[in-house]
Amino acid sequence: RIASTTIPPELDENGFYMQNYVNHPEYFMAYNSGIYYNPASAYIRNRIADGAAEIAEKYDVDGIHFDDYFYPTDDESIDAEQYAAYVNETEEPLTLHEWRTANVNALIAAVYSRVKEANENVQFGISPQGNLENNEMINADVYTWCAQAGYIDYVCPQLYYSFENEALPFETALQNWCALKRLPSIKLYIGLAVYKAGTDADNGTWLNTTDTLAKQIDRAKEAGADGVVLYAVDHLTGENAKAEMANAVPELERFKEAQQN
Repeated sequence: RIASTTIPPELDENGFYMQNYVNHPEYFMAYNSGIYYNPASAYIRNRIADGAAEIAEKYDVDGIHFDDYFYPTDDESIDAEQYAAYVNETEEPLTLHEWRTANVNALIAAVYSRVKEANENVQFGISPQGNLENNEMINADVYTWCAQAGYIDYVCPQLYYSFENEALPFETALQNWCALKRLPSIKLYIGLAVYKAGTDADNGTWLNTTDTLAKQIDRAKEAGADGVVLYAVDHLTGENAKAEMANAVPELERFKEAQQN
């Protein structure tokens, strides 16, 4: 994602988008006042992969971490021209959904390859949405990334739900991800919503509780996950999450001990 409605408020005239959107509109997609790189473009895929490799090579980082943004919508209009061009030059073209998914997979594979070439010790992982159906809609092919080599080192689904979440309870989402076919080399880390602790999120099911995170950490451990990731760092010491974090820390220590043993 290059820009949302208000972030940044203005794009640099010398930046990549401003210098290229007229002559190379195929590099970009627009949706709901947002601007996105188009993974259908081989040039864009290489640009993103090169950027990740530059970080892996030149900086002392443990990993490269992608969030859950791929195609911003399943609306057919955002890349209609590019898809039409692909169909016209292909004898047996993929459907739009298949084509978009293949584009994202090509991007992920390119990033993984370039990162490992730059520094084989740097991990590359993705934090997709916690709802598997939502991932499929935005062409995030977690099934392939987890089951085949050459895409990721770890997956960290955003299980940002309370146990009582009506749309998708935490336990259901956890079981879905633990059941996903995954290579032994690919780690499963469970993303937890510290930012919801002590708030009225999920119809108020985070209110009047001080041990939701602790229970979720324990369940992730019992279910066989390789670890947890707490989102977001600025909430770890916030007042809303203070009681939850006090109970979560001992569970984190127990999880760590279990992994070491």
